[in-house]
Amino acid sequence: MNDALHEVPLASFEAKWAGAHPEFRLALGFVPAPLRAAYAAFACIGYEIEHAAFGIREAQPAALKLQWWAEEFTRMREGSARHPLTHALATRPGGIAVPLAQWHAVVVGAFAQRDPEPAADAAALLDGYAALYHPLAALEAALFPPLDAATIARVRANSRAVREAATLADALRDGRLPLPLDLLARHRLARGDLAHPSPAQAAALRDWLEVLRGRYASLDATSSGPLAAAGASADRWRLRAAARAEDPLAVLQAGTTRLPLRASWAAWLAGRRFARA
Repeated sequence: MNDALHEVPLASFEAKWAGAHPEFRLALGFVPAPLRAAYAAFACIGYEIEHAAFGIREAQPAALKLQWWAEEFTRMREGSARHPLTHALATRPGGIAVPLAQWHAVVVGAFAQRDPEPAADAAALLDGYAALYHPLAALEAALFPPLDAATIARVRANSRAVREAATLADALRDGRLPLPLDLLARHRLARGDLAHPSPAQAAALRDWLEVLRGRYASLDATSSGPLAAAGASADRWRLRAAARAEDPLAVLQAGTTRLPLRASWAAWLAGRRFARA
């Protein structure tokens, strides 16, 4: 990254991430207009950090990107941000006031996602994701009250679990195990077996998706903001379809680029709560 970044339009980052997260563009329509630019900027920063944590295969480029963001957060707090996303976020009254340690906790949490140990069970796997999503949610709630940090963090950790399952081959290739070990043992699958289609692989995936459905079942996402609420609604729909399918992986992958009508309703409800603040 370089100093020319400040000349890149904010909309280009929105377009980049809307392609990968279809709920993003939908949710922005339900954010109060005065907050929209800063809300979009924060979401895009989150996606950039996520991409470095999960989407960049090579360790050195990922580390360089995360280190750059740590330095950029420091520059933002000093009033000398270079990135258009941090420029937009600095317009929020609390954008610069949030302690630097909170921004750096996000980077630390992202580094923790690189080459993680396999998780023994569902709770451990989701707790691992929470190392990133708890500090990220705390920032979002601080910048955009009255959003609830605990709810945002739960939604984001669940959503990451869904996305990791959908990109199973990529996760395994990059050294991550997106299913817990106890579930693999139940289906008599070794880690290497999970990469190859089989009845046992499909059964393990269906069981995992049912676990995630249960995690969402008791979660009211209206306090998490339009973006997380829309994503949670879409994930529920994706999980319901995939968990019942003969080929759950194919159905889950197909669903990641689509949104159900119910996602609009969820974003609207969350947006109403947001607007009343």
